[in-house]
Amino acid sequence: MVRIKNSVLQIAATHNPFSMKPKNIALLLLLLAFGCKDAKSTKQTSADPEPVVKDISELSYIEIYEALFTDSNGGFDAHGDLYGQEAVSHLSIQERASSCGDALELSVQDTEKDITLAIKANFNFPGNPNTEMIRAYTIKPAEKISIGNSKLCYDGKEYVVQREIVSAGFAKESTVQAVN
Repeated sequence: MVRIKNSVLQIAATHNPFSMKPKNIALLLLLLAFGCKDAKSTKQTSADPEPVVKDISELSYIEIYEALFTDSNGGFDAHGDLYGQEAVSHLSIQERASSCGDALELSVQDTEKDITLAIKANFNFPGNPNTEMIRAYTIKPAEKISIGNSKLCYDGKEYVVQREIVSAGFAKESTVQAVN
């Protein structure tokens, strides 16, 4: 932008505008107009407004998901008993201290097989019709995955979030064959 303004000023200083051709005058005016427009738009975007925090009763399902799973490890959306109960006894939820409630981690015990599972999060946010969320995961035997916190801290308040394994089964082995 500064380069454009300098170019316009150099052209204006070295040429008498009355001796310039109409084509050159139009180009000069065009460059000057774009230079001013760019300068004006950068001033307007420099001040970022503060984000507005919605009341918890106004949060959508997606906004609740984003608040509950800040580490982007919320699995994928699921409904019902997808995987049976065969592997539930091989799963364990550990708690560790966190800035808001306890951080919850899921791990596998006593098996060498991958497990697919569904975890239900129950919550009661005053005035919000969303009260539960079921998320599906796949976990490997030596892996630990974060499944969120025991509380949601939002807008200066704490809300209890209960987690429950509703379904867990052993992952099916892939039968993909190599093509030669």
